[in-house]
Amino acid sequence: MLLTIFSGLYELISGSNEDVPEYFDEVYDTVGQITVAVIMLMILIFYLLLGRWKPVFHKLGHWISTLILIMVAAFGIAFITARDVIGEVDAYTVRFSLMNAILSALLFILLSIIFKRMSVFSKRTPF
Repeated sequence: MLLTIFSGLYELISGSNEDVPEYFDEVYDTVGQITVAVIMLMILIFYLLLGRWKPVFHKLGHWISTLILIMVAAFGIAFITARDVIGEVDAYTVRFSLMNAILSALLFILLSIIFKRMSVFSKRTPF
């Protein structure tokens, strides 16, 4: 069930690539799972580990740096996975990677709103 959500979401946002069925069969699901795992790990590190450790990592600049790091990681995950499975890089690979970076930013913002209440020092980060 969850795997078909990734495939449908990626095809809705970045369009389907009917010339290369490996995107639907392998790439979307793998990229979606890895991206969500990385975002959850970074949320837990930012809010539960660093947000409870010292009042040092609670500024908006730290949150923005984490957001940028997640976007770069999500782009890299999508690009490298698609290149390894498909064997070549085309315009769709880059578009798919950019859409994955944007989706990861949106998911990070949403999860930040949920998880910031569990932090001691970062309760007001980002809003």
